[in-house]
Amino acid sequence: MRLNNNNAVGPGDFSDEHLRPRVLVEEEDGAVRAAIVEMLEDAGFESVGCGGPDTQISGHCPLENDKECGTARHADVIFCSLRMSDPRNREILKSLKRLHRNTPIVVEVPKPQAASLHGSLIGTHVIYTPITRRSLTKAVLDAWKAEDPILATLR
Repeated sequence: MRLNNNNAVGPGDFSDEHLRPRVLVEEEDGAVRAAIVEMLEDAGFESVGCGGPDTQISGHCPLENDKECGTARHADVIFCSLRMSDPRNREILKSLKRLHRNTPIVVEVPKPQAASLHGSLIGTHVIYTPITRRSLTKAVLDAWKAEDPILATLR
């Protein structure tokens, strides 16, 4: 069992070979992030984790300043956790949605908070806490295989 923290200086890099679907895991808790990365790896995805602003060398996540995240640009799916109530997480999600419009985003949220976060969750694939290996794999696969919502409205 290997744990891949990828938390020293922000997100790690995806491999040069694009053989498996790539998932960027945005989660500020290092142990949770490592567990999610491992679950996704075990399910057959290539995944890297990012701890957000507090793990960046500069202390700032580029997404906080409406700048693109290089790792997110190479992801097939982005997993973003809103378990913690840090308002920066919602800003990061907002930037991800704006800057990476063609990349599906899976958002983890506690069910009691879903109603209050409704506006932030529009256009994402929601998974409720607590997540399991099965529910996480299903949510990421569903997001990865989902039809483009804009194209769906044109039919």
